[in-house]
Amino acid sequence: MTTPFPKILGLIPARMGSQGIPGKNMKLLGGKPLIQYTIGAARKSELLATVVVSTDSIEIARFASQFDGILVPGLRPAHLATHRSPMIDVVAHALEHAPGQSHAFQYVVLLQPTYPFRTPDLVDRTIRHIIREEADSLVTVRRIPDAFNPFWAYIRLNNHLEKALPDCAAITRRQDLPHAYYRDGAIYITRTSLIHEGQITGGKLSAWLHENEFEVNIDTQADWIKAENLLEKWKNQTNNIY
Repeated sequence: MTTPFPKILGLIPARMGSQGIPGKNMKLLGGKPLIQYTIGAARKSELLATVVVSTDSIEIARFASQFDGILVPGLRPAHLATHRSPMIDVVAHALEHAPGQSHAFQYVVLLQPTYPFRTPDLVDRTIRHIIREEADSLVTVRRIPDAFNPFWAYIRLNNHLEKALPDCAAITRRQDLPHAYYRDGAIYITRTSLIHEGQITGGKLSAWLHENEFEVNIDTQADWIKAENLLEKWKNQTNNIY
């Protein structure tokens, strides 16, 4: 007997405010609002049962609602739309207010508009990966260059340096460094039971290693310029899919 495929909720969080780039989610990148790139990837995913945009903005809500398959179940309350609002609270609120029976969703896939260069295939491959691994959460990661490896990092305390990992044995040779990774922000997947416990990453945590050149998580004007510089090459390699 074939096990039914889990019901997956896609969530795009997009508040209007932004400290680094005002109105970032609706700012035009290559002639399209930034959020449209994430909407495009979500719409073309084969495995997202429902896609919801969580926003405090009427403008964003109206824009997102024009796309088939994109739902905006009301506006996000103001206390969940500041730069200090914990993302877990935003995710929990969106899950609670998702159309239909929210308890039917087994995983939430968090797709932040600040990472425009993700493909529908990446969304689906990471979903299949977390299910195959029977994991509770997943993050997309990239390898930290050896020069910045935490085993070689220091912190400054009282005008002197101390090892960032003081309890670890000293590693002097690059060849002996363990590989270390950082989250790149492309995709987070979380089991809904973990969200109810107040966590986005936790439990059995799985990873999807990114090695392509299209890394940009837009928070600053410098990030925006980097995205503009990468855009044409990314469109050519993905056949301008949206």
